[in-house]
Amino acid sequence: MIDITVASTAAVRTSGKRHVDRSGRRTRIDRYQAALHVNPGNCEAHGTTSRGTRRHRSILPARYSGRDRPSSVTRLHLSQLILVQALWGLNMVAGKAGTASFGPFLFITLRFAIVFVLLAPFLRPVAGQMRMVICIGLVLGIGHYAFMFYAIHVAGSLSSVAIASQLTVPLSTILAIVFLGERIGLPRALAITVSFLGVAIIAAAPIGGPTQVFALGLTAVASLAMAVAAILMRRLHGVGTFNLQAWIALSAMISMGIVTYLVEQPGMTDLLRSDYVDYVPVLYSAVGATIIGHGLLYQLLQRYPVNDIAPFITLSTVFAVGFGVWLLGDPMTLRIIAGGLLVLGGVTVIAMRNAGREAPSGLRVPR
Repeated sequence: MIDITVASTAAVRTSGKRHVDRSGRRTRIDRYQAALHVNPGNCEAHGTTSRGTRRHRSILPARYSGRDRPSSVTRLHLSQLILVQALWGLNMVAGKAGTASFGPFLFITLRFAIVFVLLAPFLRPVAGQMRMVICIGLVLGIGHYAFMFYAIHVAGSLSSVAIASQLTVPLSTILAIVFLGERIGLPRALAITVSFLGVAIIAAAPIGGPTQVFALGLTAVASLAMAVAAILMRRLHGVGTFNLQAWIALSAMISMGIVTYLVEQPGMTDLLRSDYVDYVPVLYSAVGATIIGHGLLYQLLQRYPVNDIAPFITLSTVFAVGFGVWLLGDPMTLRIIAGGLLVLGGVTVIAMRNAGREAPSGLRVPR
């Protein structure tokens, strides 16, 4: 495993191919913070290093060389990576079932209540950055999850929504160009164009008529909110990922709790009257997709450079489409297939080139 540490001193010394602090100690928490402080587009993760502050710096080698770099992803870790994508793909189906039982806003509130309880031990104040952390939580809670799960709730075709959700990658690249001064070449420009063209093909003759177009529009807004949150995360320094996710869960739980009360107005009797089976999708979304899915991914990010992981990010959509067809009887048309291939192809090209160039828009993965 690559040794990655978080420095507790003002200066970080690099010896050979190892990063060590002045005391020479490397702890498990240090490695987690460094590997996951992919400023973290994870709640969302990307593969660039943070610049850090003078007193607290997070180090994640962007390139590996010699014997420190694994020659290829092992079969075991490849299986683990595919499992993560399957967990996230199934989360779309869980969202469809959960929002049908509780409504989209209450489903989100319950999900993040569970996530917060599980991650509460990691919750710590973030000196000088709390306003940004809360802002990120609100953008994700109200901006991303509310629109995303409402889209899943009303969609006649889960497959098209799953495909459109990949627009986060090209949108984050566009925002990086506008606000971070990122420069792209012709391949990424064409890939961005192809990605949007694929969604347009699906929207031209949607399954479900105007309601499906509405769902695709909501998905685009959700993807934009995720892209904005990813750009904001670039401004954070020295924030452990589990700490950040705990704050995001708390912000989403409170903000969406207020929205749920104002819009859906559920009563306690409605919650108590629900069958225990209705809570399975909520538990899966919180534990399976968020805690286990991201935990497994973080472990892989400790071992491999992000450009080894990037080619697999669209597999979650492939699994979502497959699970939708298998479990929900989701219809499959030539337009969805053609549009999906364009979107996933474009997104893969963007993600691989972003990761390879350590671009500010880096790798973003679904949550």
